[in-house]
Amino acid sequence: MERPNGRKIVLRFNNGKQAIGNETGLLSGVLGLLGSDFGKFPICEESSRKITTKDKVYNECVKQIFHFDEDSEGTIKKNILKSMQKSWKETRLRLYKAFYEPTFTTEQNIDHRPPEIDREHWRWFLDYRAKVETKTNRRSARKMRRIDQNNYIPTLAVRKALHSG
Repeated sequence: MERPNGRKIVLRFNNGKQAIGNETGLLSGVLGLLGSDFGKFPICEESSRKITTKDKVYNECVKQIFHFDEDSEGTIKKNILKSMQKSWKETRLRLYKAFYEPTFTTEQNIDHRPPEIDREHWRWFLDYRAKVETKTNRRSARKMRRIDQNNYIPTLAVRKALHSG
C-alpha cells in the first residue's frame, strides 16, 4: 500500500508510547479502515488473536504509510495491532446486526450477506455466531461488564471532584 506521492506520514509518540499530534487522527482512521477490511482480516476467525495476517498488514500497510521509530518493547506495534483488532471486532458486530435476520433461513441469510463478504466466509461466521459456546461467551462478557459497572471504584481525582462540588 503505497502513498500516491511516495511520502510517509511521520508519527510522534509520547513516553507512554501513545501517538500524539495532528497525525493521530490519520493513524486512527487508517487503522479503522484496515481493521474493517475483510480482505486483510478475514471475518471467518473466532478471535482476532487467531488472525495470521496481522503482521503482514502492519508491515505492508501501516509501515508503508507511516514513518515512526519502533520501541524495543514492541508496545507501539501492540497498540496499533490492538486498534485494528478492535475495529475488526466492532465491524463484525455491526455487519451481523445489519445483515442477519432471525426470521430468515440460513440460506436466506447467506444470500442477504454484505456484498464484499465471501459467501462461505459469511456462512462460517453465521455458524460461529449460532454456536452455544459463542452465545455463552457473549453472555459472560456482558455479565462481567455489568459487574464492573456495579463495583465501580472512582479514582482519587473523581472522588475529590465529587466531594468538592
